[in-house]
Amino acid sequence: MNMKIQNISNNFYNYSQTKISFKSSMPVETLKHVNIGQAKNGFIGKVKALKANGEEALLNVYKHASFLKEIYFLKDNAENVIGEIELRIKKAQDYDKVAFSNDPSHVFVETLRNYSDPKTPFYRKGLEEYKQIGTRLLQIAQRRSDESLCNGNIELISKHESFDFYYKLGFKNQSLSWGANPYKLYLPPEAKEALSKRYYGL
Repeated sequence: MNMKIQNISNNFYNYSQTKISFKSSMPVETLKHVNIGQAKNGFIGKVKALKANGEEALLNVYKHASFLKEIYFLKDNAENVIGEIELRIKKAQDYDKVAFSNDPSHVFVETLRNYSDPKTPFYRKGLEEYKQIGTRLLQIAQRRSDESLCNGNIELISKHESFDFYYKLGFKNQSLSWGANPYKLYLPPEAKEALSKRYYGL
């Protein structure tokens, strides 16, 4: 009888220890398993980033979507806007299959900004500097492209100072023909997986 009581006591102790240990590790609500398109406006999760000193950080992601466009903000815990992306989903219901060998549906990025980067014209004085912001915002755009059945396609027109950033992520000129805008870029198929997995993904 004493042995049974001792076993029950030991089992309870082990269960209690496990339960306490579980509670001590707070789950992080990242966007890894979130359907961003179905999420309501407001806070939708967190993304990882790096501070300029190399310290890891979590930034809050806020969504503001309307019929015409979607805007996503990355904010710190003091509600400062660190980064912003504005995009439109351009789904081709029908298209010229002679001119386009593949479905031209895509997400068009109208605005992408890291307000904490002092090397950009959008820098907001007093913000702590964060790295990886542009990549995280593009990963959100890529997720929305996949969710909207746009095959992960992204297009944008780069600012002159941002061209090297997009080039390093694998973006290419949409057209090299005479008179084409050299800053109009798209994400080619061979660069899609690398972008989605960069910095371990969303």
